[in-house]
Amino acid sequence: MSFDVTRAVREKIFTKVALMGPSGSGKTYSALRLAKGMAESLQEIEGRSIRIVMANTEVARGLYYANEFEYDIINVSAPHNPEKYVELVDFVVKEGYDILIMDSTSHEWEGRGGCLELQQLAGGTYQAWAKVTPRHNNFISAIADSPIHIIATMRGKDQYEMDKDEKGKTSVKKLGVGAVQRTGFEYEFTFTATLDQVDNMAISQKDNTHIFEKQGRILLSEKHGKELIAWANSGEGYTPPVRNVKSDIEIQQELYETIVAKCRLLGGQENEQVMETVKRHEAEATGKKASGNFKKIKDVEKLKALLEELETLTPLEETA
Repeated sequence: MSFDVTRAVREKIFTKVALMGPSGSGKTYSALRLAKGMAESLQEIEGRSIRIVMANTEVARGLYYANEFEYDIINVSAPHNPEKYVELVDFVVKEGYDILIMDSTSHEWEGRGGCLELQQLAGGTYQAWAKVTPRHNNFISAIADSPIHIIATMRGKDQYEMDKDEKGKTSVKKLGVGAVQRTGFEYEFTFTATLDQVDNMAISQKDNTHIFEKQGRILLSEKHGKELIAWANSGEGYTPPVRNVKSDIEIQQELYETIVAKCRLLGGQENEQVMETVKRHEAEATGKKASGNFKKIKDVEKLKALLEELETLTPLEETA
């Protein structure tokens, strides 16, 4: 067997930044400051207007800083399945945005319709992860392979510690220990930092750029966004990776399985709301009298619409 050997050449990179921390640690604000600095540098380099968009899962929180920064917003609601976030990244790229803030990616993991719920719907066993893990990995690939700069926030796993000051006064401090995401997810990024709730200072956890690794505690700002772009652009071009995209048949089958599990969780045929919802979507999709068999729905988008409505229904035992 022979192998081709070529000289390694540094290419331009689309940076992927992860910010972790407990509530109140300044993840959203820090992400916007970084994005602003990145946009200013890119505008100087490319001589055009740079577009920032925030994918907001935090209800009104995504608008808190609209008077301080210029950005568009996409509100992302349940179900928070991985496919929705893959489609989100693809949509943002197609629409010509340069920087995407995903605030936050924790919903893809623990939100309604996210990976933890999908694993339970698939049986709740260790073996059930065989169905969910590939879907989560597609989400990771969508971030890594996208030809745009991405800043992803993650909620910290809240933990508390007792602290005493020099006068002996005791206080309780909230810590963000790790991320509310699958273990190791935060290390898929170019630069990962943990933010402190007390002073919003960031501490580097992983840094391929070598910009932050020796700086200790820092307050992230537009300056750091500009430094990230300077590092990212210090190459000779960009070769986009080829991402394997699932066929509609594969997505359709996954949706069928998820809908079956969701209907069972809601009480199945005994739940009148479930049957009414399924029949209505079936009739709209087929143009024929409904029998209550959602597998007659072949269109992927219509199946997703059915699943989204099922997510809003209440299980039978909770209505009794």
